[in-house]
Amino acid sequence: MGAKVVAIVALCALIYAGNPAIALVIGMLISLSLNRSPLPYGNTIGKYALQTAIVLLGFRLNASELLSISSIYALPVAAYVCTTVLAGLGLGYLCRSEQETNALISSGTAICGGTTIATLSPIINARPEQTGTALCIVFLLNALALLTFPSIGRWLELSQEQFGVWAALAIHDTSSVVATAQIYGEQALAVATTVKIGRTLWLIPLIVLASLYIGTQQTKIRIPNFVFVFIAASVLGSWLELSGPVVTGLNHLTSALLIGALFFVGTEISRETLRGLRLSAVLHGVALWALVVPAVLAAVLAWVP
Repeated sequence: MGAKVVAIVALCALIYAGNPAIALVIGMLISLSLNRSPLPYGNTIGKYALQTAIVLLGFRLNASELLSISSIYALPVAAYVCTTVLAGLGLGYLCRSEQETNALISSGTAICGGTTIATLSPIINARPEQTGTALCIVFLLNALALLTFPSIGRWLELSQEQFGVWAALAIHDTSSVVATAQIYGEQALAVATTVKIGRTLWLIPLIVLASLYIGTQQTKIRIPNFVFVFIAASVLGSWLELSGPVVTGLNHLTSALLIGALFFVGTEISRETLRGLRLSAVLHGVALWALVVPAVLAAVLAWVP
C-alpha cells in the first residue's frame, strides 16, 4: 500500500477516534518511518485546516466574552512575553547558543512558536540550519505538552479557565494550544484560543524592534489573517445566535479539522531534522520551557479563578 493511501486511511481513523494528541504522534511516526512527508503539500493543508478550525470556533464564542477575556489577560500576556524574551536571551547566552538561534528560541517561546521563528528568521539573517533547529525544538516541546498537559491539569484539578490560560501561555504554537485545550474542555478551548491570539499579536512590536536593531527595512508584519477573521466570526456568531444543531455540527467539524492539522504538523518531522539538532540549542530551549511551564502554572493557580 502506497504511503499516500496509508496516510489518508490513518487520518480518517484518527478523525473518527477524535484525539489530536494521537494524531500528532501518528503523523510523526509515519514521517520518521518514511523519512519524508507522506502527502504532498501536507504543511499547507494542515495550516489552512487549523486556521479554518479556529475561525469556526469564533462562531461559537460570544463577542462580549471574547472582549472580556482579552481585556482581563492583556497585561499578564504582556508581562509573560517580555519576561520570557529576557529570560530566554539570558539562558541562551549561558548555554552558549548561537546569537541567531538564541533570538529564535527565545522569541518563539515567548510569542508564537513556529510562526515567530519563521517570521523573524529572515530579518535577523538566520541560517537555514539555525531556523530548522529552533523549529524542531519547538515542535518536540509542543508534542510533549499535548501529551502531558491535560493529565497534569486533571491531577491538579485545574478549572477550565485556569487550564486555558496555562495552555495559552506555556505552549508554543497555536495548533498545540488549541488541541491541548480542546482535550480538556470547551471552556478551556475558548479561553486558550482568545488568550493565545492576544499573545500572537506581540509579533508586531517584535518584528519592528528586530528590524530597527538589525538596521534593515524588512518590517513586514506577518500576522495571520485568520486572527482577524476569527474576531469577525465571533461578532457574526453572536449576532446570528446559532441554533443547537448548528453549534453541534460546528463542534464536530472543528474537531475533525484540528485533528487533521495536528496530523500534518507531525508529518513535518523527519530523521534529518532530528539529526540536525545542536546540543546547546536543545539545552537552551528545554531549560527555558522548564522555567516557563511551572512559573506560569504557579501564577495561574494564584490569580486565575
